This record gives sequence, structure tokens and C-alpha cells, in this order.
Amino acid sequence: MHTLVVQMSTDPSRAQEIARHLRDDVAGWAQRQPGFVNGQWLGSPDGRMGIGVVVFDSEDAASRAAQGPRSYLRDEGRAWNIEGVTVYEQLASAGPQ
Repeated sequence: MHTLVVQMSTDPSRAQEIARHLRDDVAGWAQRQPGFVNGQWLGSPDGRMGIGVVVFDSEDAASRAAQGPRSYLRDEGRAWNIEGVTVYEQLASAGPQ
């Protein structure tokens, strides 16, 4: 398993717009990617940063999916901007027993 982590800067005054974008656009896009396993999108308490954590069944699938967020150019007028995109190998996991 490999995980795509997308770091975003976000405008706290536009929190509803950001939540709508993540829920309606980004989550659906992620689910349509080959090899998608699951995903979570998280916001910092102050509303200035967010991360997307999306798990894929292979490094290839995660790397292909990473091309999507890497293609966004910075736009200061937008409620969010991509600050970093990294693919990580899953080394361990935990869940209910």
C-alpha cells in the first residue's frame, strides 16, 4: 500500500467553500482513481492548513494519482492552494482488533 499526502494552505474565511470542494470534487475524484482504497481530508484547527491522505493499493497507482494535485498552479484568488504532494510507502498500520 502507498499513501498520497497532499498539503494545502487554506483561507479560514472561506471554510464552507473549501469543505464543499473537498466533499463534492476532490473525494469523488479520488474514488475514481485506479487502485483507490480510502481517503481522508483534514483541516487544522485555525483553518489555515489542510491535508489529504489517500491510500492506494500500489505505488504506481498513488504516483499516477499524484499527477492530479501536482498539476494545479498557484492561484492567490482561490480558497486553497497545493503546497506539497508526496507519496509514502505504508510501513505499518493499526485498526480495531
